[in-house]
Parts: sequence; C-alpha cells; structure tokens
Amino acid sequence: MASTGRKVVCIHQPDFAPHLGFFHRLLISHHFVLLDDVQFIRRGWQHRDRIKGPHGAAWLTLSLRKGNYHQLIRDVVLLNDSRWISGNLNLLRECYRKSRHFDEVFPQVEAIYRSGHYRMIDFNRALLELAFKFLDISIPITYASQYGIKVRSSERLVLLVDAIGGDTYLTGPGSRDYLDEEIFQKSGVKVMWQDFRHPTYRQLHGDFEPMLSCLDVLFNCGRGSADVLRSTTDVRG
Repeated sequence: MASTGRKVVCIHQPDFAPHLGFFHRLLISHHFVLLDDVQFIRRGWQHRDRIKGPHGAAWLTLSLRKGNYHQLIRDVVLLNDSRWISGNLNLLRECYRKSRHFDEVFPQVEAIYRSGHYRMIDFNRALLELAFKFLDISIPITYASQYGIKVRSSERLVLLVDAIGGDTYLTGPGSRDYLDEEIFQKSGVKVMWQDFRHPTYRQLHGDFEPMLSCLDVLFNCGRGSADVLRSTTDVRG
C-alpha cells in the first residue's frame, strides 16, 4: 500500500473477477466499501469479465436467476444449475491449462465455484479475496448498506467516507461525468483521481491483451501478480 499521509477510501460496486485497474485503487487505499445497495445493471461488470483463450478474448459470465429489473446488487441470485458452473470451469481449463500457475490457481477458483454461494455478491467477494491473496492486498472491506445512509450520488459518497473516518476519496476517470467535486470540497474530503497505466506481463495465446479479468494475471503470474500490480502506482491528487 502506498503511503499518502491520509486515510484513503475506495467505494465501488462488487465486480466479478475485475481487471487490474480495479485492484490498483485498492493498493493505495486504506478501506474498501462495496456498493451492495445500488441497482444491478445487466450489461455491467458485476457478473462478467473477459479472459483470453486460444481464439482471443472470451467472456466468462455468471448465470443469474431472473429477477426484478430494478433489483439491488445484494439481491441478485445465482442460477441453481450446475451446468453453468461446469461450463465456466471448462472454459477456464481451455484457456489456461498451459499457464505456469494453473495447478496452483485453478483448484482455488474451482472451490469457489463449487462452494454453493447463493448470492452473486458473496461469490464475487470470494473471488476478490482470492485475488487479494495473490496480489498481497490487505485492507478492511465493508458494505455500503451497513451505514444506513439514504442520500444519493456524491453526497452519499462523502458521508460514507466520513462514516469510516476517512479524509480522501479515491476514484477513477469514469466518474468525472457525474462526481460533484464541490460537495467534497465543502465537506473537507479530498478527491484523488486514479491514473492507471496497465502493466504488461507474460500471457498465453499471442500478443499482450490489457484489461482482462484478474484471473488472467493470476494464472500466468501466480504470486508474481503482486509485483506486476505494483509496477504501476500512479494517482493524481
């Protein structure tokens, strides 16, 4: 973790096996809040990400039980059908069976798939914690719903940072279109902007492909994934 002299809080939805840029924020954060009580977006990243196989990038996707269109992330349920689990695991085998660290990583991923998780968020958190272990990240994780904050948008983010005792909110460039920095300034909370430069590492199947699921770096680099992530630690205050 980079030392900033401040208490940095990252607040994000619980994505499924996300790319390294997701973890780059956590590397320089002191607390991670999972936004579990916002609307699930079916075309978002909470139930899918890309991996790399012999024929190029492929989608690894969780199968979900059909729910209310406006359901919250914490209420999304996995489909109770072993066929999609086997399908995901077979796809991972096809893509990574020749990777250097397949024998170490795959059994741990398989154990998560076969552990009987009911909710998507619990499955995703288990994968995040597995990635934490390989990426050598150790920070507290809490859920936004724990704090009972009912306001929305930037005001809610400020109150979540304050509830944790933080003084800095770390966010990515994707939030520039909606983040109200004036609200943060008035509250005395500093905004730090992520400037992530994707590191390269040895991959299977041809030229390097950035922005893949973290599973790609875990299979290819194993415990060396932490060094890969730490080769880029840029942020802008």
